[in-house]
Amino acid sequence: MQPTVSSFLTPLALKTAGAVLILSSLIDLVFMLWFPPENLVLEGNRWWLYATSQLVDRGLLPLVGIAFVVAGDWIKIVSTEDGGDRGNAWRIGTFTLASLLGLIFVLIIPFQLITTNDFKSQELKKIGNEVTEIEKGIKSNLQQINAQSKDKIKEQITAIDKELKSGQAQGERLTNLQLTKSKLELLLADPKKFAQESEQNLQQLQKQKQKVETQASERMLKTGVRTSLASLLLAIAYIVIGWAGLKRVLR
Repeated sequence: MQPTVSSFLTPLALKTAGAVLILSSLIDLVFMLWFPPENLVLEGNRWWLYATSQLVDRGLLPLVGIAFVVAGDWIKIVSTEDGGDRGNAWRIGTFTLASLLGLIFVLIIPFQLITTNDFKSQELKKIGNEVTEIEKGIKSNLQQINAQSKDKIKEQITAIDKELKSGQAQGERLTNLQLTKSKLELLLADPKKFAQESEQNLQQLQKQKQKVETQASERMLKTGVRTSLASLLLAIAYIVIGWAGLKRVLR
């Protein structure tokens, strides 16, 4: 059978498109890892989580590229009388690349789950430490306020009023002064209610801590499971193509 223009052009187009997809996706991945976004703080486990997530997110393009190359090669084989040369080095290279990527995606699965779990533990510990420090600060301030006499409390309120009227307090300082004044006034007017509100504030802080911890756990779980499942699917696809292809060209 004489090769036609389409039988020559179609496999060439598919192979070229496949090669471009493979190379462009690999180049894009290298640049994303080498020059990550400036707003991301990537240290230790954060960098590895970012790297594996980027690899999985971009893992489909090389797969499509390899599929194009294989399809183009198959069209070339069936459209020529001799069936084409099945032992070309570039074919071995293509299927070896597929097998290698499949192995990488297999290794990503346990690594992603372990690293995500470690990172979640670090985040929860950090949140717990921050909340504990805030609680200590609140309790310390309450103890200092409760230990003061009424005359001392009145002097503090007068001093705060003076600073507020001066207009020098701005931003966070202004907010803190207003909050302190309201607490002192409540303590002076109704000590029992002051104690109740203080206890409610501490309970609310604990609820916020639990909420933040739950959100952090769910976010890490979703990230780890999503990336691991996507990596598993990619690994299966690459290994099937790579191993089946190598078995055929090497026999």
